Amino acid sequence: MNDLINSPDYLAYKFNFATENVEFLPIDRSEIRRVSSLSREFIDPNRQFIAVPLSELVPLLNSPDSALTGNPARFIFHTAFCSSTFLSRCVDVEGVSVCLREPQILLDAANAKRLQWRSKTTSLDYHGWPKLAMLLLSKHAEPSGKLIIKPINSVNNIIPELLQITGSGKSLLMYTDARNFLLSTLKKGETAKHTVRAMFDLIRCDFPHLANLRLTDTIHMTDMKIILTLWRLQTEQAEQALKAFSSTGMMRSIYGERLIASPLETVQAANRFLELDIPAARIEAIMSSDRCLMDAKNAGQIFSAQRRKEAYQKVEHFYGAELDNGLRWMVQSNPGTRLLPELPGAL
Repeated sequence: MNDLINSPDYLAYKFNFATENVEFLPIDRSEIRRVSSLSREFIDPNRQFIAVPLSELVPLLNSPDSALTGNPARFIFHTAFCSSTFLSRCVDVEGVSVCLREPQILLDAANAKRLQWRSKTTSLDYHGWPKLAMLLLSKHAEPSGKLIIKPINSVNNIIPELLQITGSGKSLLMYTDARNFLLSTLKKGETAKHTVRAMFDLIRCDFPHLANLRLTDTIHMTDMKIILTLWRLQTEQAEQALKAFSSTGMMRSIYGERLIASPLETVQAANRFLELDIPAARIEAIMSSDRCLMDAKNAGQIFSAQRRKEAYQKVEHFYGAELDNGLRWMVQSNPGTRLLPELPGAL
């Protein structure tokens, strides 16, 4: 039991709400560095879970605050499809830092808040889940190294809780504009449209005026309207977080297209702000490596800004005026919406 909880060779993968067990997976650091997301499809879909009752883990919450604030985790939050995986790979440096990309257990903490969840077997409720999740993930930092976490975008509803837990830890929030978000989704095809609808169903729960929408209210919304509404909700959520934390010096924003246009300059700025102390020469070497440049959504492909531009042009040609009509609908339906936002706290 102690090995499961304390050894970095076991990942606290997810919380099973039905059984109230945390399910662990054996994993090694090379796998963590390799994958775009800490999901079983990338790790190993056949690897067996090892279940630990929640009651065995709740005592961890008695740990002193210094367990999380002494060497606080850094976060790369994002609004999806804005090159956050690329940035997370560039700052994941052996001997200096390690990045956990999209750990499921943080999404479980975010969903516990959406459900206003309370345990049936312990005294824990949704308020305690972010701290417990962070305690279970903190062991993956290398000895005297830094832990970076890039949560999935649906975790942004617990940004305040996570930053309060980690104290003085620094974080970045990446975002993109409406047109690039729309093109990025459409470029990926039907699978991405289904993914975006699932994201929308989660994130709308964070907005009281949308939480009680019926299935019949959304099922007739076109894919384009769902994509753009999700983008708007995420941008609003990101702006709220930045207004709260950028003034304290804890958080900065990065427009994703800036990273694409000026990768080295942007990564160096991220390294300085997050106080990672990665030597400049190592950053340059990492950014030219295949691992760093692997396409986050297409296994085995190297990312190319030119290939991305050409793919977007094909999407624009295929959809034609429908794209501009969708963007016009967003502005008309939501006066004041900036399709090319400039969020506070720019890095």
